[in-house]
Amino acid sequence: MSKSYEQLVKRVQRAINSPGAQSKHWVEVKRQAEDEPEDWARVISELGTVENVTLTPIDDDAEHVSISWNPEESMS
Repeated sequence: MSKSYEQLVKRVQRAINSPGAQSKHWVEVKRQAEDEPEDWARVISELGTVENVTLTPIDDDAEHVSISWNPEESMS
């Protein structure tokens, strides 16, 4: 796993785990200039396979996405 990928994963995890995101059950994340396109595509692809998680592209390139989740469904 590349260092750039690991840094991207940590940034997305921080966004998801932030108190605001946890109370709303959604967060928006954007690909930053320093994020490798391949790393971004991999993170988005992997998030798309997580049960009870919905990814919604906000732009045409999917470089800005909304991530939402339903904690009640994940507990059943």
